[in-house]
Amino acid sequence: MTPELAPTTRPSVKAGRTPRKPQQDRGHERVAAILDACARVLECDGEAGLTMHRLAKESGTSIGSLYHFFPDKQSVFAALNQRHTDALCTITKRLEQIDDHVWKRLSTAQMVERLIVPFLAYIARHPDIQLLLSPTLGDRQLHSPALRAAVRSIYEKVLHMRLPDASAEDLRAYSAVLLSIPSGMFHSAPETDESLERIWLQEIPRALIGYLNALGD
Repeated sequence: MTPELAPTTRPSVKAGRTPRKPQQDRGHERVAAILDACARVLECDGEAGLTMHRLAKESGTSIGSLYHFFPDKQSVFAALNQRHTDALCTITKRLEQIDDHVWKRLSTAQMVERLIVPFLAYIARHPDIQLLLSPTLGDRQLHSPALRAAVRSIYEKVLHMRLPDASAEDLRAYSAVLLSIPSGMFHSAPETDESLERIWLQEIPRALIGYLNALGD
């Protein structure tokens, strides 16, 4: 369900072409504007529509200032990937801090709302993630087995508390399904933003609730 992003490792960029870190608040704001613009362009026109000159125009940044922070598109992709990585890791850490007794007392629908919907809501708010997961991006693709493993570990822990008789093999299979059902959406393209939001926030949770309820039968 989540992009395979490493929570402690910045997505790879070519040697000598790494983004320059801003030193002041104004610089951080400029970088944020550039990454916001990058996400918008990717969402509207895909990678083919992303050029450094268009990125400068879309972000209201001079081309010189853009190159000051990002020497090339590769470095922009790396920074955008890292921003999504950090956000998803924050969600994961919050889930890890929830006490076990909380998970035990939730209904299935409440569990999905607490455990999985935060990831789905983030994806719905950032449709550029769908393109960033495309294998055609090569080393610019979002990729982190470490983050995926962390999310899967949380799923297995929660499932074990709710299904104490399930074997370790069963738990691995169940958690894989919880990850795979949303992941399948990355291979389709909803026609409108409205249908995208409905799919992520209504239909996928509905499917996951049905699956989890069936496990308890």
